[in-house]
Amino acid sequence: MQKTHYEQIDETVYSEKLPNGLHVFIIPKQGFQKTFVTYTTAFGSLDFRFKPHNQDAFITVPDGVAHFLEHKLFEKEDGDVFTDFAEHDAQVNAFTTFDRTSYLFSATNHIEDNILRLLKMVESPYFTEATVEKEKGIIAEEIKMYQEQPGYKLMFNTLRSMYHSHPVSVDIAGSVESIYHITKDDLYRCYHTFYHPSNMVLFIVGDVNPEAILHIVEKHEATRQIEAQPEIERDPLIESPHIVQPHVSEAMALQSPRLMLGFKNNLYDVSDIQRVKEDIEMSFFFELIYGEETAFYQQLLDDALIDETFSYQTVIEPTYSFSLITSATNEPDQLKQLLLDTLHMNYGQVTDQEGFDLLKKQFIGEYVSSLNAPEYIANQYTKYYFDGVSLFEILDIMDDITLESMNETVKQRLNLNECVDSRLEMK
Repeated sequence: MQKTHYEQIDETVYSEKLPNGLHVFIIPKQGFQKTFVTYTTAFGSLDFRFKPHNQDAFITVPDGVAHFLEHKLFEKEDGDVFTDFAEHDAQVNAFTTFDRTSYLFSATNHIEDNILRLLKMVESPYFTEATVEKEKGIIAEEIKMYQEQPGYKLMFNTLRSMYHSHPVSVDIAGSVESIYHITKDDLYRCYHTFYHPSNMVLFIVGDVNPEAILHIVEKHEATRQIEAQPEIERDPLIESPHIVQPHVSEAMALQSPRLMLGFKNNLYDVSDIQRVKEDIEMSFFFELIYGEETAFYQQLLDDALIDETFSYQTVIEPTYSFSLITSATNEPDQLKQLLLDTLHMNYGQVTDQEGFDLLKKQFIGEYVSSLNAPEYIANQYTKYYFDGVSLFEILDIMDDITLESMNETVKQRLNLNECVDSRLEMK
């Protein structure tokens, strides 16, 4: 077992890649009451087209399969998984994103038993035509519920107006129409491709003994008699650099209209560490021009042009990147113009060194503080692992971030010419 110590933050990671390809990470945190465990596959809503193991041809599956599969793995022929975990002092859950599906539990006791319980749950698919058909109605209601949430609807309206063919524009759960095309065979095909140990990572953080934990995991995985597999070949997801349309609007039952400005950012080849660095730099840029500490933000608030829904984010991934700015507002035209004016004025030329230094210190402080929360470590370590970096490398990345590098990243990444004006109007 490999042991890596990060001196700056005094954290130690134990890791081992098992013969079947499963990567195991263990972070002992002495004195922590709760232990968090995540079992994650690199399979999300973007993975709609791929080559199954030992096949030469690509296949396409309906939108929403990854999320559907997440639901189904909780259903077993012989009982209720949730009750089983609860009876052993554990709370179990799961979530699906664009690029991964994660099964997790937190527990105060019976840690080793619950780890085995989680492994067996995820590794024992049980699908029948009848149970798959029953699940479609449940997930259809879930999708309808999401679509009634203004923020969710606004974001996907924006992404659909931004992306021509990239599946990031598709709801993670799929559509009511697409899920009714999902079959038992689709689920098993995706399961046997993406839930192979070579495509998965098991992460444990808490007051545990790394050697003891690894021993029970190794012993269990050996009984499966599965050999490691090469990396899965996925659709390359080639996308036009241009947006689909500059304006989109939809009427909805609202207390006030909503505006979202979406920018389809430039894509280019960078290292995994550079991608994470640029993601942080873009978040710094928007915080420096739109953040709660700025005079601009206070003026928008004083003029009642924004409310507590005002937010902004940037996403940078290998096959897509976008920035979103949004708020409920009764004056969407005025707010849009002010946001764009401020964006153009500061584009790649922020000069507030003092504000930048303070923001960087705050980021580092929050990051270090978060390392006392095992749930944060469990979720973020896995996320960064699939991004190709370690959560504990963030401080090293921060050392290379300067006001000048941030401005340069903004000029390279943020494309102001590819902008979507997305609105929800009051019915």
